[in-house]
Amino acid sequence: MNRLIEFIKLIYVLVLFVVLEGFALWSYASSSPYTEVKILSRTTAFGASISGAVTSVENFFALSSTNRKLTERVAELNEELHSLKTSSSHMVLDTLSVASASHFRYHPASVVSMTTNRQRNFMVLNRGSEDGIAKDMGVVTPNNELVGYVVSCSDHYCVVQPMLNVEFSTGGRLVDNDHVCVIHWLGTSKYEVDAKELSVYSEPREGMRVEVRSERLPDGVLIGTITEYELNSAKSAYSAKIAIAADMSKLDDVLIVENTHYGELQELMKQME
Repeated sequence: MNRLIEFIKLIYVLVLFVVLEGFALWSYASSSPYTEVKILSRTTAFGASISGAVTSVENFFALSSTNRKLTERVAELNEELHSLKTSSSHMVLDTLSVASASHFRYHPASVVSMTTNRQRNFMVLNRGSEDGIAKDMGVVTPNNELVGYVVSCSDHYCVVQPMLNVEFSTGGRLVDNDHVCVIHWLGTSKYEVDAKELSVYSEPREGMRVEVRSERLPDGVLIGTITEYELNSAKSAYSAKIAIAADMSKLDDVLIVENTHYGELQELMKQME
C-alpha cells in the first residue's frame, strides 16, 4: 500500500496535467458548432489515414497469394489458347474433319532460390517429379517470355538452367522473316544474350523480335529484341546482341511448359543417330 501511495505521489502531477488538458480540449471542442465540425473533420481524416495504411499493409502481404492465383489462371488460359491455335491449324476441310488436341501443358511454379551473378547460374522451383515435372521442360514467365529449361528434378523441386548460364543453348528465330539462329550467353551482361549463325540473308535490324525455335516449347515464346548486330569477317553469317525480355533478377512466379510429345520426338531422333 505504501508503495502505491509513493507511486501516485511520483506521477500525480502528470495525471493532473493530462486531466486538465483533456478538460480544456473538451471545453474548446464543445464551445461552438464550428469547433465541433473542425475537430470532427480532423479526427475523421486521421482515422481514415490510419485505416488506409492498415489496408495497404494487408494488401501488400496478400500480393504473393494473388500473384500465384494469377499465374495458375495464366497457365490455364495458355493451354486453352494453344489448344485453339492447334485445332484451327489442323482442321480438315471435309465432313469428317477432326481437330487435334494441344500437346503442351502448363504447370505454375514459384521460384525458391536463384542466382544471377555467376557464370553458371541456376534456379530452383517448388515443383518436382511428383507434380509431373521432368528434365528438358521449358520455363517461361506468365507473359510468355523465355526463362530457361529444367535440367534435374527431385520429388518436390526442380533445377532450371536459365539463359544466364554459359552452358545454355537454344534455337531462335527472327519473327519478321523466320530466319533461325543459335542462342547462347557469353557471361558478359545479365541483360543480354547472343545470337549466332544468322544467315547473311536474314537482314537483322535493331528492335527485331527474336522468339524460341525449339521442340520443347510452343511457338510465340519471346527471347527478346535485337540491340546490335554485325557481319563476321568471312561475311558468311551475322551475330547479334539480344536484350532479354524477361527480368531475370525479379522472377517470382513462372510456368513450366510440358510437351507431351517430347519423349516420342527424342526416340525418333535416337533412331536417326
